Amino acid sequence: MYKIYIGSGYPIKFEVDEVSSPLSATTTIVSEPALADFFIFPVNYEKLYGYTEENYKHYGYEPGEIEDLKKALIDMTDLAKKFNKKIILFYYFDPIKKIEHSNVVIFRTSLLKSLKDNHEFAMPAYTKDLRKRKNLSENELWLNKTTTPTIGFRGQAAPVKLPTKLAFKRTINKALAIAGISKQFNLYYNFGYLARRDAIVACLNNKNVKTDITLTTLEQSWDPVNGKLPFVNNIFNNQYNICVSGHGNYSFRLYEVMSAGRIPVFINTDCVLPFEEFIDWKKQVVWIEEKDANKAGQFILDFHQSIHSDDFLQLQKSNRLLWEKYLSKEGFFKNLYQYFPLLQELP
Repeated sequence: MYKIYIGSGYPIKFEVDEVSSPLSATTTIVSEPALADFFIFPVNYEKLYGYTEENYKHYGYEPGEIEDLKKALIDMTDLAKKFNKKIILFYYFDPIKKIEHSNVVIFRTSLLKSLKDNHEFAMPAYTKDLRKRKNLSENELWLNKTTTPTIGFRGQAAPVKLPTKLAFKRTINKALAIAGISKQFNLYYNFGYLARRDAIVACLNNKNVKTDITLTTLEQSWDPVNGKLPFVNNIFNNQYNICVSGHGNYSFRLYEVMSAGRIPVFINTDCVLPFEEFIDWKKQVVWIEEKDANKAGQFILDFHQSIHSDDFLQLQKSNRLLWEKYLSKEGFFKNLYQYFPLLQELP
């Protein structure tokens, strides 16, 4: 077993046990830094250098506690230099900004594959188990294959009918991209929101698929009474669900759909996925490149017509198991050790 040093004395509210407990199932946590193969800082980096005052108040984090954590990270960095060890950090946050720390490996939710460094890896946006949000009967756990695929989406996206100015800018940008010109118009949309819209429109316009699509406002999405249950129902009631990046370059919905045991329609916006070094993601989802989002309906239909009914059921079960083993919070930390041979090869 690999030996891990995580430090000590962290306040309970930072839930370090949710990191250390699964880690201890597959690694040995040591109290002597010199004995460790790797150092792991068990509190997410954004809590030290990303949260706003409002975030700190919401979670009940005191300024003094944050300063103590910053000092603990500095102390760990000094120890890592002393013993020539790598520090593993976790950045569960939307921004793609580079994290400047010496001798670190960073697992983060939001990455651009074309710009990522060799010491950056993806981590899942570990959602709560969607199956615990809905009482399912035995015959609701999995959906049988039907002649017509059912495609769900409930959430935010660019409007189906784009404003004239925005549509014009998109057309110009596509022409500039074809010409190899990188400087383009700013469309003022979050990662993936236009790709979401393109996929939605493609599905709505395809008469050979059945859609269950509702665009909501931010307020509707976060409504504790009327927001979450319709979202959960939308995922469970449909065989497929459109998953595209949002504020960060990752799809939180991807992990929710996997936890539900359904089939994600994943629009790839230059993403890096967790454990992609070990998981063949293209076998778990309907994989569509961003440039083909406007053909999503046909991609889904082709996939649906090509898969056998037995394999269709098995894919749902496989996705659920994959979430349990690798993409839940416990599963991620329990299987982090699989990366250690790769990390030892880094300069």
